[in-house]
Amino acid sequence: MTLSGRRSQPSGTRRYLVHLFLTRGENPEDRHYGLRIQLWTPRGASRAPSRERLFEDEYELIRAVNPILPHGSDVRHVLNDIEGPEGFLYLLHLSSEQAAALGWWD
Repeated sequence: MTLSGRRSQPSGTRRYLVHLFLTRGENPEDRHYGLRIQLWTPRGASRAPSRERLFEDEYELIRAVNPILPHGSDVRHVLNDIEGPEGFLYLLHLSSEQAAALGWWD
């Protein structure tokens, strides 16, 4: 903790909540992995707007998300959670460029 009581974050980054999920259609082949990204806000603050992006398959999701995850993390380790009813959440420090690559724009 810093003297101000807040954790420091890497320079030039902001915190984003990244929700990974699976959408299912009527046909078993009609499934798409999705990503919802929004700026992180403290509890009690008004909810920030979010942006969504859909992927054709898990390989496209892996190529987009793995490069921005912390060292040692891999989307493949949480695919079962992503495919579950709640999906999977990451709280990540991202640069503007990294957030834009996931579909975020201000």
